[in-house]
Amino acid sequence: MVQSGSSYILFGEEREDLMAVWEGVRNLSPDQGLEAVKYQLLDCNGDGKPELLLGQDNRITNLFTIRDGQLHPVFIGFYRNAWYYLGNGRFLNQGSGGTGITILGEYRLDSDGNLVCESYYFTHWDPAMEKEEVYWNTVGVPDRARSKKLAMNPAQFQELQKKRKDKVERLSWQSLARYGQGGVILSLTQSGEGGEPLLVVIPRETLEDVHLLTLQAVDVSDSGQVTWQVEKDESLGKLEADTRYHFSMALEGTARVTALSYYDREGYRRKILQISGEDGRLVVQEK
Repeated sequence: MVQSGSSYILFGEEREDLMAVWEGVRNLSPDQGLEAVKYQLLDCNGDGKPELLLGQDNRITNLFTIRDGQLHPVFIGFYRNAWYYLGNGRFLNQGSGGTGITILGEYRLDSDGNLVCESYYFTHWDPAMEKEEVYWNTVGVPDRARSKKLAMNPAQFQELQKKRKDKVERLSWQSLARYGQGGVILSLTQSGEGGEPLLVVIPRETLEDVHLLTLQAVDVSDSGQVTWQVEKDESLGKLEADTRYHFSMALEGTARVTALSYYDREGYRRKILQISGEDGRLVVQEK
């Protein structure tokens, strides 16, 4: 759809998964659209198998998992029904249905790939009283009969929305335009709730003579070029294609970093890996 610059309708009017992507790239060229659409493979429910996330500007447009050996869509996110990642398999849903309703939901993904609602707020305009009411439930639908009315005014609800949005995690997105390029997909995950970040390595082809390195900066030139010295070298041997690996990362600061070196079909590569202090994403430089 993106490559052809076509509307999702050409693929079927019921393709809401494509519609969610299309609404963000419809005014872009195919090349710009492929650059704007991002993806990440991330184990969101801790079952050892990655989910597939698609998104734009850190907003998730599609989440897919595998259920009974088949691709299963978990949710679809639009601008007015947006989804974000909160970490540890939890998601934030913010949406609006016009002047009458605004929703704020928190969900987790269980081991079977199902969304479980933990908390769901929504507003309702009462025309008789001419005021906005706030309701809460754990069923995930704006049904007042199944919800509790809260003593919360619109300003308090807006503040709650802001606090929840501040907890959104920045994902280690990769551009769809670069899918299949290079020998390896690199991203971040956590060792457990509140645990240290782990480097996720998924080779697209078999990698030979792989080494996980800890590098220490020993000199910086006037132009900003860093000279690195190997402080620790762990030989990993061969990494097989389409296999998921987890490795610990060094987090001591900018003077000490983790690096991954290997041989792919094009020769030797060394990638220096750091976690951005600005937004927590994985920054990869090839040196």
